[in-house]
Amino acid sequence: MKRKTRNKFSRALLILGLVLSLSACQNQRARRQFQQGQKLYQEGFFLEAIRNWEIILTSFPKSDYADDALHWIGITYYTDLDLPDRAVASLSRLIKDYPDSIYAAQDLILIADIFRNQRQYSKALTEYARFLQMFPEKEQAPGVWYNLITCLFEVGEYKAVQVQAEQMLKKFPKSEFADDCLYWLGQTYYLEDDQKKAREYFQKYLERYPNGELAFKAGMGIARSLEEQGYLSEAIAKYEELKQHYPMEKSVELRLESAKKRLQNKQAGVQIVPDKK
Repeated sequence: MKRKTRNKFSRALLILGLVLSLSACQNQRARRQFQQGQKLYQEGFFLEAIRNWEIILTSFPKSDYADDALHWIGITYYTDLDLPDRAVASLSRLIKDYPDSIYAAQDLILIADIFRNQRQYSKALTEYARFLQMFPEKEQAPGVWYNLITCLFEVGEYKAVQVQAEQMLKKFPKSEFADDCLYWLGQTYYLEDDQKKAREYFQKYLERYPNGELAFKAGMGIARSLEEQGYLSEAIAKYEELKQHYPMEKSVELRLESAKKRLQNKQAGVQIVPDKK
């Protein structure tokens, strides 16, 4: 009995050794194939590089270089050959077949960005949401979340923008996108004609980020909102303030003159409705 047990154990060790040896051999061959592809890529032979990497996928799909091959095939199709559809196909295969790859998170973002650049916002939303589900704690999460919010704005889902922006502000209150979230909250409420809420968020933006990139737009948002509700004297005062701080912005002067004319006409008993541009 002991001899049979020892024989079984010896056979198991032999099989394990053969498997490990075969795996190591395949990795070596895959590594050489990958390096040959890299050499061709650096020399500018992009299609030839792709063909080398594709050999890894057909001959050594379980090697340590299979995900590297898919990643570089996708990158090459996108950045060097301007074939975004093929890039998406390769990168999607990587995420499906190798979800634990070091490339999975960044490649999922790239897929979503490709769809967004093509204005396929519904597909982009799907991929951004998938990233946040798969990688909620990754350092790219705030940026991905913000991109999701802007895509929602592009398709006119203003309520969803408000929900997502509020949630993002709670989870990442100090992210580099927090100021933009406040602005988009103000803008969506303005477009929904909830002027009180719109001014509230535009004002929050200005209080927290007085020198922010969107400070001018937030100030204009307040002035436009006041004008929208017929508070013309207050709107004119805000436009005057903006004109003083941003003397090169022609749009302020145009809106200011328009508001002044409206006030004059109102006082004269003539009604003019402002546009929302």
